[in-house]
Amino acid sequence: MSRLGIPLVVSALAVACGGAGAPRVVKVGEAERARASLQGRDAQTLAPQAFAEADQALRAAKEAERAGDEVAAELHAERAVAAYQHAVGIARLARATDEETQAKEALARAVEQAQRYATARKAAEREADDLEKQLKVAREAERPGAAGPADPQRERARLVAAQSLAVQARLLCSAARLVSAEAPGLAEAEAASADLEKKLDASPRPAPIDAAARARAACLTALTKARRTGAPDADQSDGLLGELSRSADPNATRTTDLTPTRDERGVVVTLRSLFSGAKAATLTTEAERTLGDLGRIAAAHPAFGVQVVLHDAAPPSAADVALGKKRGDAIAKALAGGGASAAKTKVEQAGARAPVFDPADAKRRDKNARVEIVFVGGS
Repeated sequence: MSRLGIPLVVSALAVACGGAGAPRVVKVGEAERARASLQGRDAQTLAPQAFAEADQALRAAKEAERAGDEVAAELHAERAVAAYQHAVGIARLARATDEETQAKEALARAVEQAQRYATARKAAEREADDLEKQLKVAREAERPGAAGPADPQRERARLVAAQSLAVQARLLCSAARLVSAEAPGLAEAEAASADLEKKLDASPRPAPIDAAARARAACLTALTKARRTGAPDADQSDGLLGELSRSADPNATRTTDLTPTRDERGVVVTLRSLFSGAKAATLTTEAERTLGDLGRIAAAHPAFGVQVVLHDAAPPSAADVALGKKRGDAIAKALAGGGASAAKTKVEQAGARAPVFDPADAKRRDKNARVEIVFVGGS
């Protein structure tokens, strides 16, 4: 074969091969596989515009391939692959956004439901507390069985108990007046309590233990009704207890541990050794500061009235009664100096009729001398 014959043979083979079908552009096949893998998935429904652009690029790649323009086919195919991937990204973002929206809506519903449950729980707790108070009042008001005859020793014990109940009745009625002077039954309960204390001054026999129990129950009922006549504010006693548990002066030069307690009247702080001497009506410097702290707390909680109760270690003489009045005035003045409202502060003298230690115990009976600062709440 001559040298001129070789190129002719190669050309003929090339034409023959072209007639059998030109080889595919690799990128076009890759783009088709990318589209096939996305068939029926989120990219078509959540990113239709991006998916349509990718299909358009794939069609352009196929047209260029059929026209024999491999370069254009390659470029269009690469653009199609990138467009399909972009559609996938947009679809994922749309799906994530939708899931986030659903999660936020579910969270909002859960928070709203939790708030409803919390409100219902508080209402149930308040109702339970109210029922418990009503039950306690009902038990206190229940008429006791008539006291039968007693020996002299028991009769003396009944007299002491009647005196203590009478003082408690007066203090409960006093607390009720701080809450609401218009409480139903308050005037009658106060009158019965005053008559009872006058009778007890004469040491009657037999001791009016039954009348004393009824007087206390009547004053407790008046206090409960006084609280119901006011606005149904939230009970702030727990917050006040926490604040009183550790009170500090504004300059942080000292702290006072007050160890408050609670009884039917409200939150009680018990103080001792407030005065500079056994027969003095002058407050010590430390007592002035402590009462100033309590006055500031009273000013910060105007919903509470303040009851000041002075207790003696022994039955007071006429001179002791006059001294007690001066001491009560000094305490009220110190509280007012801290910010307590004078109109909502009431001083009561309990004498020695409500001891916390046995008066016969020589070692501890002096501790019966004390001052109670009672924050009387309206709920």
